[in-house]
Amino acid sequence: MIILESNRLIMRYYRDTDITEYHKAMSDRVNMYYFIPFGFVTGSIAESQVSLKNAIEYNASGQGYRFCIALKETDKLIGGIGYHIADETPIGRIADPMGWFIMPEHQNKGYVTEAARRVLEFAFYQNDCIRVVTACFAENNPTAGL
Repeated sequence: MIILESNRLIMRYYRDTDITEYHKAMSDRVNMYYFIPFGFVTGSIAESQVSLKNAIEYNASGQGYRFCIALKETDKLIGGIGYHIADETPIGRIADPMGWFIMPEHQNKGYVTEAARRVLEFAFYQNDCIRVVTACFAENNPTAGL
């Protein structure tokens, strides 16, 4: 299991006990608007449980990482961040895409920037990545300004 730390945050694998906060995040269609086309938004606790199980299993698959973003002081989920290994090349891995979300009450505090810096450090220096690609919808101003 990989646990990454920054000044205020822990980026760790999801756990079954994260379900309450995970469901709150994944079922918020306004906050998760840009994830709807990718099928990550859930409509019920049962769908959130399946989604959480998939996130937990994804980390074991070796295809990439889905980290819970948690505050150090509480270890409570406030968001998520991760990336998919799209290609293995002779000179290193290509991660595409890298994505994230943060719960509304924790937005505009620099948490995603802090988490992204630490996850990128992990990707490049510990996970043999030579490229990490991310993108956002043009109108998603908070993410575009990251």
